[in-house]
Amino acid sequence: MVETIAPVVYGNRRRYYIAVALHASTATLAAAALGALLGAIGGLFGAPWHGGGYALVGGVGLLYALRELVGLPMPLFDRRKQVPEWWRTFYPRYVAASLYGAGLGVGYLTFLSFGTFVVVSVVAIAVGEPLMGALIVGPFGLARGLSVLVSARTADEEGPLQLVVKFGRSAWIRRVKVVNGIACLAVAAVAATQLL
Repeated sequence: MVETIAPVVYGNRRRYYIAVALHASTATLAAAALGALLGAIGGLFGAPWHGGGYALVGGVGLLYALRELVGLPMPLFDRRKQVPEWWRTFYPRYVAASLYGAGLGVGYLTFLSFGTFVVVSVVAIAVGEPLMGALIVGPFGLARGLSVLVSARTADEEGPLQLVVKFGRSAWIRRVKVVNGIACLAVAAVAATQLL
């Protein structure tokens, strides 16, 4: 993705930042729409469930914290694929940037590396309100959409590809796993305090 939305692809900084804005906007809107849907689904099943909802969020948060911190096998419910590469050759660049954003914003339609999004999704279901679900999940899309800004300082076609290799290194991934594990643990701890 970083190599698709990079300054070298768009020719100048202005066009690049327009593409980033479109990409981040559609990622945020798609994530918010997913959050609203999850909140509505939770509401259909009677959420919030008070103590039961906190127990669910706390349990899922703890399980996914263990996934990130010690390797407990837990599913991510993702497609294990990225957005279709053919979009960038078939659609105009700004349309492709927008479609990539929408696909990434939904999260489960692409490749997920960490379990934090599953925990956030469970929180959205547990609140049982579409607006709250949108506000809870929307920031995931914004963060994912803005992540392409790591390529902002690259000046050639090799720069974004080198970033992809750098971010794929295990030491970097381990640090991010720890951060995500701590975030999941924090969600579990907050939920647990509501049960006391």
